[in-house]
Amino acid sequence: MGRSSGFGTWFYGFLVGGVVGVAACAVAALIINKAPIPFVNKVDQSSSLINPISGGAVPDPNKPLSKTGGDPLNAPKSKVVTVDSQASTDAPADKTSSAEKGVRYVVQAGAFDSEEVAEGRRAELGMIGIESRIIKKTEKNKTIYRVRLGPFGTEKEANSMKARLQKNSISSVVEKAN
Repeated sequence: MGRSSGFGTWFYGFLVGGVVGVAACAVAALIINKAPIPFVNKVDQSSSLINPISGGAVPDPNKPLSKTGGDPLNAPKSKVVTVDSQASTDAPADKTSSAEKGVRYVVQAGAFDSEEVAEGRRAELGMIGIESRIIKKTEKNKTIYRVRLGPFGTEKEANSMKARLQKNSISSVVEKAN
């Protein structure tokens, strides 16, 4: 009896296997695509705060952060301000009286040994829409990073900010600005 070549059997087996494999993948894809997507129906897709259909425009989500709709109020303007304690005591006295220039108040939202911790507090304030700055002060070879808000024109404004911080569980102190 004659023997058939091995190439023909191998080729036809490979061809049939490929067709069966492609068919199996197509069936699997159809089953997967017709099945519901997990987690999609478990989330409420509608939002009462954002309604893109009203007026045909999508509202700017950053608008509440600014007065004019431009840059956010809490955008960082400066990182760290260095205060030299000797320069402030040796500076000549200002010739205008405190009544003429008005007393200014600041709110201190923390004093920390580490700049990273102070930056964390500043970021925390930024998340609730409050602009602050870090003032670095060195006295007796010890550096303190103070997180401050203001200056405010009246003590009432400063106390109002202090109350707002207290509502957000941040302790603070009102001081007269130097």
